[in-house]
Amino acid sequence: MTTPLGGRRRYAGMRSVLEVPILKPRYWAKVPEVDADAIMLDLEDSATPSMKDHVRGRVVEALADRSYFGDRHVVVRTNNLATPWGRADLEALSEVDADVLVCYPKVRDAAELAEAREILSSRGTAHGLYVMIETAAAVLDLERIAAERNVVGLHFGYVDYAADVGSRPFAESGDDLFAPANHYVRAKIAVAAAANDLFATGGTLIPEYRDLAKVAAFVRSWAALGYSGCVVVSPAHLPVVNETFRPSAEEVARAETTCRAYEAAVDRGDPAAVVDGTVVTLPDYRVASLVLARSVDRDHRMENR
Repeated sequence: MTTPLGGRRRYAGMRSVLEVPILKPRYWAKVPEVDADAIMLDLEDSATPSMKDHVRGRVVEALADRSYFGDRHVVVRTNNLATPWGRADLEALSEVDADVLVCYPKVRDAAELAEAREILSSRGTAHGLYVMIETAAAVLDLERIAAERNVVGLHFGYVDYAADVGSRPFAESGDDLFAPANHYVRAKIAVAAAANDLFATGGTLIPEYRDLAKVAAFVRSWAALGYSGCVVVSPAHLPVVNETFRPSAEEVARAETTCRAYEAAVDRGDPAAVVDGTVVTLPDYRVASLVLARSVDRDHRMENR
């Protein structure tokens, strides 16, 4: 059986997205060897106003040599259209032929996102949009944002969201690092992504970011909600993220058995299969297929791009 590859499946193996400041030579030099599934080039937070044009030029130049990134996905985070630089960022990327994802930050509503898409596609390109939900307005318009054309993924920018709302991003105590105000939004984004066949990412930035045990617990909380990966600022977090979101060998073996049994049943004209005394139906098959998609390592990912 074949299923059209929406964002949720096409980027199912994109577990870790590492932000790399292009103007920092010692970080940029490590891109070919770093154990990340995707590299994010940033035109927004890491570029000061006086350096915006310079950083944009460097990013466009880097994209001309797609081989430098190997088989990793490449993400470019632009500035928002409400800033003086957002339109120029999108126009520059509209002329880039390389296979890149465009990460659009601090969106407020679907109309704004549609405007960004029109600018981005003005030269005939069709880069996928990876949308950062970081404002209260975006949460209110989330269903329409997630359904916009060319959107393939969502990200919860929980620190910027808290700043916009005026809430606290993290709890003051306890094992649950998120402040209560964030739980509703985090769950809503996961549901919107699943409903529209999109991937969804969280982050690993916490106050005690050097405590890898706390980072691991935080990352597991994203996975438990259905998120498929995390944006990472510290390379030290990559092993935690990759391990958390990579299905285990047992999960992969069970998924393979489920898929084979269900496909054989459908070929026979049966609506369900039985595996080890358990009925396997279409929802079980869909879950198992997603597990297999998420188990694919970078060496095999290019086949699905």
